[in-house]
Amino acid sequence: MSINISAFAEEVRQRFRKGEAKLPLLPKSVMEVQKIVNDKSKGAADIAKVLSQSLTLSATVLRIANSAQFKRGTYEVRSLPVAIQRLGGRKTLQLMVAISSKLHMNVKDAGLKEILSKNREHALQVAVAAQHLARLMNSVDPEEAFLAGMLHDIGVQAVVCAVPELLAPLTYENQLQVIQNLHREMGGRLLNYWDMPDSFETIASHHGIESDDRPRDKLIDFVDAADFLVQASGHKVLFDSIEPMPASHFPPIQRIGAKETHLAAIEIELEDAIQEMANTLA
Repeated sequence: MSINISAFAEEVRQRFRKGEAKLPLLPKSVMEVQKIVNDKSKGAADIAKVLSQSLTLSATVLRIANSAQFKRGTYEVRSLPVAIQRLGGRKTLQLMVAISSKLHMNVKDAGLKEILSKNREHALQVAVAAQHLARLMNSVDPEEAFLAGMLHDIGVQAVVCAVPELLAPLTYENQLQVIQNLHREMGGRLLNYWDMPDSFETIASHHGIESDDRPRDKLIDFVDAADFLVQASGHKVLFDSIEPMPASHFPPIQRIGAKETHLAAIEIELEDAIQEMANTLA
């Protein structure tokens, strides 16, 4: 079946304007923890109070705090506040966002389910690469870089979860084309709806595009640089594929000042780091 992609995308927009399409919800607990993390007067006990309202999130955070990645010696943490202290507030928040991203994958159509799964996998890869790059460069917060990577393509979930009944009858290729057309716009709209920081909304709306009106924000450059490194390592993507080129020629990598030594270090660490995070969130 052949369709007019632009006309179909406009129909999706009309659904949003009329309130006939609903944006997926971010769990209230994630939004509350985000506010706590940004409030210097609050700490682990406040985060634990929020997490204790969700058996799934509290059990997952305890499990992760006792995983090989975070466990110290033979001491097992059984207290949620202590687990959060061990992980740190920002790490707890990033894990909550990563865990919550699974909640938006409950669609019936096999093609759409595959798109959501592959997109989440790619987001996790970019998040890990951005975090490691930020640690090496020491110019943006590594935990902010991780969150930005997890959320940069959230528009894919926004489109799929809002109008699955419109997308399901399309061919797989047409589904990809419609989502490609809309995902930046809807990603920015979704993060605004979730009341996430403006910088994340900017990244969702402008990632992967070099233009005169591209925001001059280091975080978006770190996300795009991470995306380049992930794709250059051989990971296939559904959206926003980057033309192969020497890493030193890629504008975001140039702007963050990454040198060959930084890129080589990321290349060595990337696969193991991605697998470790995937195992943590399994």
